[in-house]
Amino acid sequence: MSRAFFLKCLVLPGLVLLSGLLICQPARSAETWPGQAGQPLEQRYRGDIKKLHLGIQSHLDKLQKSGKREFSLLGELEHINTKLNLQKIKLNVMEENLRTQAQQLAEKDQDLARAAKEKEKARLHLEKRLRAFYLVGETGFLNVAFSAKKLPELLLFNNAFRRMLEYDHEIIIRYRKAIVQLQRAREAQALEKTVLENFIVRTVQERKTLADLRGAKKQLLALVRTRKGLYEQALREMQKAEANLTRSLTRLKIRQKNKAKGFILNKGRMLPPVTGRLVVRFGAAQGEKSDKGNTAQGITIATEDGAPVRAIFSGKVIFTGYKLGYGNMVIIDHGLQYVSVTARMEKITVKDGQSVEQGEVIGTTGDIATLFAKGLYFEIRHNLKPLNPLKWFSKKGISEIETGAPPGKVGKNAMQLL
Repeated sequence: MSRAFFLKCLVLPGLVLLSGLLICQPARSAETWPGQAGQPLEQRYRGDIKKLHLGIQSHLDKLQKSGKREFSLLGELEHINTKLNLQKIKLNVMEENLRTQAQQLAEKDQDLARAAKEKEKARLHLEKRLRAFYLVGETGFLNVAFSAKKLPELLLFNNAFRRMLEYDHEIIIRYRKAIVQLQRAREAQALEKTVLENFIVRTVQERKTLADLRGAKKQLLALVRTRKGLYEQALREMQKAEANLTRSLTRLKIRQKNKAKGFILNKGRMLPPVTGRLVVRFGAAQGEKSDKGNTAQGITIATEDGAPVRAIFSGKVIFTGYKLGYGNMVIIDHGLQYVSVTARMEKITVKDGQSVEQGEVIGTTGDIATLFAKGLYFEIRHNLKPLNPLKWFSKKGISEIETGAPPGKVGKNAMQLL
């Protein structure tokens, strides 16, 4: 397996994770209304942050393992370097010994050559003496009879010549012994040189093996450091992505909170759901009894049939359907526990879970929907507590007119919602 392939296999998962998270980032224009409607976007942010958290933890573990492996390799390299230094010292000593052995062998060779030369000279000299002695011969009757010298002189010469021959012979024997000793010493030194050369060869091989091992360890250390660098780079990218996602999530929460607060901040500025005539006020008595339990918890607006019913503010539809006593009903969550309830509609045009904007049509009025109770019914609640909707509407959209409405419904005056 090549190093490049290994590095691709190493980096690819981190790149896929980061690219996947970047692809999953939603565009701002596609963001849904905050609060309940924005939860899917927030959940995606949280899911991406969780994935990055896991990836960061995984890379931290890998960094820790890489650090331990790097430390172990550095220790091994230090041990190998120590052995290499010792081998180098040992090799230098053996090479010095080898040079000494070679020098000593050369000296022995010179000694052998000199001894052989001296031996040859002694042998030639002895041959000359022997030849002369042979020519002179032993001292006998004839030598004494025909010699000009006297017998004592002849005997003295003969004895002296013999001693010279014996001396030369002893010299040759000593040279032979010296040559034998020199040859033995040379052979011993040659053997030591051979052994030393074998040691040097093995040491060189060991040193080469250690050098190769050091090279392999260095390559592995470089690979580990490269992996560590890639882990660190991926970790930095993940931490950066996590920080960006966290900032985006924080901005989203702030935007959600500010937008949710917009419902409160727009109190007294909103338009009513329909244009029509106010026929029942908030808190007005219902039926013949006027106790607190039978007071109106919302308002009723009389309007023409087929009129569009609009959302008073942006939010998320949390209920659509028929409700006994209310008819067709739509409940919209505006955030911060504020909801609006619109009932007695002829037709509903939105669905559960749908996000709506301020002024968006959510249904229409009709005569069948108001068969048992006239007008469109509307409530605003906070934490299930009913609030007076008229306080949330703009004064520009409401004007008072005199009317002959039935008693108990409107009271003295009526209000026309423009």
